[in-house]
Amino acid sequence: MFKGIVFCLCFLVVQLFTLSYIDHRVGQGESATRQAATAQNGSRQRESGTEEQA
Repeated sequence: MFKGIVFCLCFLVVQLFTLSYIDHRVGQGESATRQAATAQNGSRQRESGTEEQA
């Protein structure tokens, strides 16, 4: 019984590390896309803000 519990805990830890690694790899590509989109939206807002003031 003790061996089964240890095996389950080790398996759980391996799964968590694997999912964390995958999330980190996938998250890097998305963060670059988000930063580019944010930069584009910010410049558009500034342009529209200057037009309203004129």
